[in-house]
Amino acid sequence: MLGHRPMNLNDYLQILWRRIWVLVVPVFVLPVIAVLVARVLPKRYTATTTVLVGQQRIQESLIQPVSQDEMNQRLATIQQQIESRPNMQAIIDRYGLFAKDRYKVPIEDLEDNLTKQIEIAPIQALPGSNYHGLPGFSISFTAGSAELAQKICTDITNMFIQGNTKLRQATSEDTTLFLQKQLADAKANLDSQDARLAQFKERYSGQLPEETQTNLSILQSLSTQLSAVTADLNRAQQDRAFTETLLEQQLAAMQSTTDNPTDLETLQKELADAETRLTDLQSKYTDDHPDVKKAKHDVQVLKDEISAANQRAQENPAPKAPPSQAVTSPQIQQLRAQLHQYDETIKEKSLEQKHLQDQSAAYQARVNMSPVVEQEYKEITRDYQNALDFYNGLLTKKSQSSMATDLERQEGSEQFQVVDPAELPQRPTFPKRSLFAAGGLAGGLALGVGLVIVLEMSDKSLRCEQDVEVLLRVPMLAQMPLIDTGPGKSFQRGPSVPQQRELNLRA
Repeated sequence: MLGHRPMNLNDYLQILWRRIWVLVVPVFVLPVIAVLVARVLPKRYTATTTVLVGQQRIQESLIQPVSQDEMNQRLATIQQQIESRPNMQAIIDRYGLFAKDRYKVPIEDLEDNLTKQIEIAPIQALPGSNYHGLPGFSISFTAGSAELAQKICTDITNMFIQGNTKLRQATSEDTTLFLQKQLADAKANLDSQDARLAQFKERYSGQLPEETQTNLSILQSLSTQLSAVTADLNRAQQDRAFTETLLEQQLAAMQSTTDNPTDLETLQKELADAETRLTDLQSKYTDDHPDVKKAKHDVQVLKDEISAANQRAQENPAPKAPPSQAVTSPQIQQLRAQLHQYDETIKEKSLEQKHLQDQSAAYQARVNMSPVVEQEYKEITRDYQNALDFYNGLLTKKSQSSMATDLERQEGSEQFQVVDPAELPQRPTFPKRSLFAAGGLAGGLALGVGLVIVLEMSDKSLRCEQDVEVLLRVPMLAQMPLIDTGPGKSFQRGPSVPQQRELNLRA
């Protein structure tokens, strides 16, 4: 009886002794049955090939190696291609697989069953190694015949190697073609941006941002030149006005018929000499020099005298001489020559002033347009630089892709190498008798323990004084010895029950 009171070690030992055969029989019988079943089940053989991913023979600085994620993706792609229905059906037809089920089961189900018999497992790199990629992988195929498993495993391995080569070549070639198209488009865009930049520079020649400082310098120089020319022009105009006044005075004096024309000529000669002397002194000294001041005073006195003489001549005019008898004095000729020279100078300086003003206005307009031109120039140069960077990037990628394509054609990249070809399996991978025997032993032990528990739970026998006290809830007063009723009577043997018991008296 179980579950009616706490059990101790002695109780469990008594149960084990009492139910020993219930526990032992399943433990010995079920392993034997499992081994017999293993002998009856159809055997399955597994052939395995180990494939190593060979390292590329080109420096990694030139061609980047394939990463582990890319390798896993490539393996998955190749596996999907190999496990495609045309390939699976070709293997089924080549080796006559599923001959009994060919006309009973749909071909799709047979292909799925064949796919389940293929197993691809990656091989991890050794701990502590510096290699971060996938060192290799294994290909396994399970079949009912050892020879068949070896042949099909070898065929699948060859398909993997060929598929890897074709996939890498196709990927490299497709990448190269794609980059060539992208490069052509980028080149066209770059040429367009280049032409746009050239047109902009031609249109705004002299107004570009890098020419702003030059324009400012030229504008400052033109301003200085314009100031100098304007000063020269003003000086020439003043000199002409003064010379014209002198000429008028000379003409008036010449036409005068006063009593003393000789005095007027003498005064004019003295005035010319005084002006010559004043000019010489001004070339040597400043206007504050005493000699210069005295010379100016003398010139002014002579001018006043000449003006007075002219005034007297106008008040008392004399009969004019015939034109043929008029003689022009040298002073008048000199003054007229000076007037002509001043007119030429004024004309020349006026043209130069107009030219400098036009140039200054043009350069000032360039400087004023600089912010607007600079903003548009930045946009154009930015677009051009982006197009140039994109083109150079594609050019580098295209060069690398071409090198990778050539590398694939020369088989200098990472290739699959068979390091452990599929051998003829000597032992079946299923069923394994040792595993079946172990399973039978575990099952027999579990069955025996379960039967013992069930029997003990259903057993209502009272086997000790603790059972009596717990069940009846009264203390035991005495314990009678086992009485043998003799032959023919029922006999019940309890574990570890003494033949004689002492009388126990309890309160």
